[in-house]
Amino acid sequence: MRIILRSMRQFRLSTTVGAAVLLGLMLTSGQAQQVLRDAGGDETVPPGNEVQTPLPQPANRPTATLPGQNDGTTVVTIENGSQPAPGQQTLPTGADPLTQNEINQRQQPADQQQQTPTGDLPIVGAKELLQSLDDLDRPLTPEEITAYGAAIQSQFPMTPEMIRDYRRRVDESQKAAATPPSGQFPKSITDAKRITLNSAQKPEVLLTGPDTVSVMAFYDQTGAAWPIASYVIGKPKSFQVYAMQEGSNQLAVTPLVAHGFSNIVVSLVGESRPLVFDVRTNSLNTHYRRDFTVHGLGPNAATKPLQTRQSEPVARASNDVMMAFATGADIPGNAVRLTTDNRAVKAWRYDGAIYLQSAVAIISPPASGILTGPGQVKAYRIRPTSVALISTNGRVTKVRISE
Repeated sequence: MRIILRSMRQFRLSTTVGAAVLLGLMLTSGQAQQVLRDAGGDETVPPGNEVQTPLPQPANRPTATLPGQNDGTTVVTIENGSQPAPGQQTLPTGADPLTQNEINQRQQPADQQQQTPTGDLPIVGAKELLQSLDDLDRPLTPEEITAYGAAIQSQFPMTPEMIRDYRRRVDESQKAAATPPSGQFPKSITDAKRITLNSAQKPEVLLTGPDTVSVMAFYDQTGAAWPIASYVIGKPKSFQVYAMQEGSNQLAVTPLVAHGFSNIVVSLVGESRPLVFDVRTNSLNTHYRRDFTVHGLGPNAATKPLQTRQSEPVARASNDVMMAFATGADIPGNAVRLTTDNRAVKAWRYDGAIYLQSAVAIISPPASGILTGPGQVKAYRIRPTSVALISTNGRVTKVRISE
């Protein structure tokens, strides 16, 4: 029992000694850190040690203005805005505080920097600028007028009248260069001729002009296109010949010289006999288009041509007149044009008969002569009448003919 009591006493003693040591340590740390208390005597939390930096203030830049009066002395007035107080250092928010040494180092170059004083300061050249503005209202001297005139003469050597006269002369020169030497442009001719494959056929003439194209077209007696197999020009350096397209019935002829003569030989498809034509240059008359109806059947002939009741010699003698009415070109001058109520039929009165031109068949009155021209257009010679019947797609229509 005594042993147990002794152990309990030793435990209490050791516990008391530890509490005393702990209290001493707390007192020692309390002496190192001062305890803050409020007005009521209660302990309070010490303030934080963060650095509170003010926001930077906007600085006004210096402004310079010229005086409004011209008193002979040109000055400028400089007004500075609000500047920070000497020794005041503005730092961005959150930056570390500056030491005194850093403050002194930053202030030293600022003190050595030359500050622009406020007040009136001269500007180089401002006086001359103001004087030049005033000189604009004074009269010009003879020397200045001479210099101005020389500058105008160098930049604009011609007057407006001279420019207009120059342009007029250029226009006249270009017009003269484009006009033929004869002084007039050639007369354009578009006609049609009926030819045969007989060797006794006299060569037809194709008139060409400089800078123009003449077209030759070939048709058979039914009016169908007769394609060209080949062609040869006698003088290729004087005339240029082109087929309009492959298998075409048309040739384009252009002279390469101002004055030239040659001939051209044309061979038609399916025909062994050639056709011969003279080609000449002419400054007064030029064939723009000349259609040739060949007495024969070409490969494109669909039907047999209608036969007339006239004998071959009489029909051949009247072929030129019939061809004129079939093509509408070279119509005799004493032929009188008649009026019809159908645009598909044209009529003339000539030599005691009526000639009709139409692509449709005339069934009444009976025709005393029929000739098929280029493009399946036919010419009919009928007795004088005021009514004719035509057939269009199997339908008979009446056509009225009047003066």
